[in-house]
Amino acid sequence: MRLGRRRKDNPRVRLSPTMAGWAVLGAAFMVGVVAVNSGLGLLMIMLGALLGALQVSAVLGRRMISHVGVRRELPERCRQNERVSVGYVLASAPGGGASLAIQVGELPLSRLAVPSSACGHLSGRERFLVRSEAVPLHRGRLVLRGVRLATTFPFGLIRARKVFEQKASLIVWPARGRLKRGLLGKGEAQSTSTVPSSRSGGTDEFFGLREYRPGDSTRWIHWRRSAGRPMPVVREMSRPRPRTLWVVLDTLLDGRGGRDWASRERAIRLAGTIIEDALAAGFRVGAAWAGRESCEVILPAERRGQLHHLLDALADVDDNDRRGLAEAVAMLSPRWLHQAHVVVVSSAEASEVDILEGGCLSRLRRESRNLTIITGRHMGELYQDAVLPPASAQAPAQARGAVATPAARRPLASKEAG
Repeated sequence: MRLGRRRKDNPRVRLSPTMAGWAVLGAAFMVGVVAVNSGLGLLMIMLGALLGALQVSAVLGRRMISHVGVRRELPERCRQNERVSVGYVLASAPGGGASLAIQVGELPLSRLAVPSSACGHLSGRERFLVRSEAVPLHRGRLVLRGVRLATTFPFGLIRARKVFEQKASLIVWPARGRLKRGLLGKGEAQSTSTVPSSRSGGTDEFFGLREYRPGDSTRWIHWRRSAGRPMPVVREMSRPRPRTLWVVLDTLLDGRGGRDWASRERAIRLAGTIIEDALAAGFRVGAAWAGRESCEVILPAERRGQLHHLLDALADVDDNDRRGLAEAVAMLSPRWLHQAHVVVVSSAEASEVDILEGGCLSRLRRESRNLTIITGRHMGELYQDAVLPPASAQAPAQARGAVATPAARRPLASKEAG
């Protein structure tokens, strides 16, 4: 890792006294006053020693970090109440010499506290990896602003520091619980398509025979039936289409009927658990809910990135105090609901008719294949919530950002050494 000449690559080193430094500075001031009044040479020597210690601490502290760069290593996603590892690669520029007692950490964040890490010795032209761990208490999208290097070497009197602006985002998924009983069933096929499946594993079914076409795989040729024919024939297979599941989430916060912040977060965790289990069971999964400014609708799919797409969107659910569940249901087209399973999740304690106002209950029953409504009253019968610390039950503005764990430190592999 080379340090460039630009300001953002090698920012300015700033110096500030520590608590011990202020104490030494105050002692030097008092000794200086007494030395001037008395004229004693011993006091003059003591004054020079105190001022010299401050000067040496400032010069060496600046030198320790002036030639050191840092690069953050951060995963894109993590889960609520699970450890996330943050790595920092320290690199010493050629000719910079060795550095001692370097502290590295994040700029303060309101919702995530990453404990500082330390590197005791960094040789010239060497890379070193230090790691720190934290546990996010709340779901959401966290924005990390920058990395700070600091040192108080050698006497702990002056703190030298510099900040690298390295913005990054960390998406925290809702914690995953466990469904107590078979809420979803199996995602078996409902219709077929006369297209040879690209899947393997024996899930395709025989549909018929047809003549060979350019581009067909030779493994589909039926050699026994092709004998004596001018053109080979191939087996045509049908690919099962999985069931479709819609997860409709009530995100309204109105303080009535159990729709408080903690109950809403529990409903979001339940929705995320249903989505993960349904995708694992072979369903095509979509989701819909109302936000503060607009409604979010994610069409059903079974592609590889659908889980990330849905859980990323759940992590971004805002504090909605305007739009009810009926507005989210109104966004669903009858064509999407045809032959689909619909699961409605709400934290409200009221009955089904009170939750789905405006006749959307009858519409969902009429246009979907199956409708399941999970309210706060019956949520505990179907769902076992994840074990979370008490601070997770409080809003982020009232709770601590993270539970920190001791930092780990280890050198890089030999191939990454400078």
